Amino acid sequence: MLSQLERILPAYRIHAQVAMGALLKAPAIPGRRPLPSDRNAFAQKIIDFVVEDPATGQVVALLEVDGRSQDPVKDRARDAMTATAGYLTLRIPAGTRPTFDDVVQIAGILRVDHPSAQLHSKGIAGS
Repeated sequence: MLSQLERILPAYRIHAQVAMGALLKAPAIPGRRPLPSDRNAFAQKIIDFVVEDPATGQVVALLEVDGRSQDPVKDRARDAMTATAGYLTLRIPAGTRPTFDDVVQIAGILRVDHPSAQLHSKGIAGS
């Protein structure tokens, strides 16, 4: 999958298996100091692939490859959490191993030559 993403998105740096704790901060809770346990809801969860603009270091999108045992309810909650932090999440659906064309269809919207690429590079698109 990494090599497919690198072929599809040559203008970006792709990071595999990134801890959510590296991208998200625990939400502030009015009236109390932050506790280490505030990060427990996400800190150890792993994002399959992070797409980064190498020129700016800005995260362009998160890519998740869903497995057959994926829980759609948990996925929606997780996507909502990352969207709140300003990240676009793209999901490659569960099923048989995705082909190159399947991955292009999903991740191709991030390509520099794709019409919607300008929206993503400005952080306007949501999940």
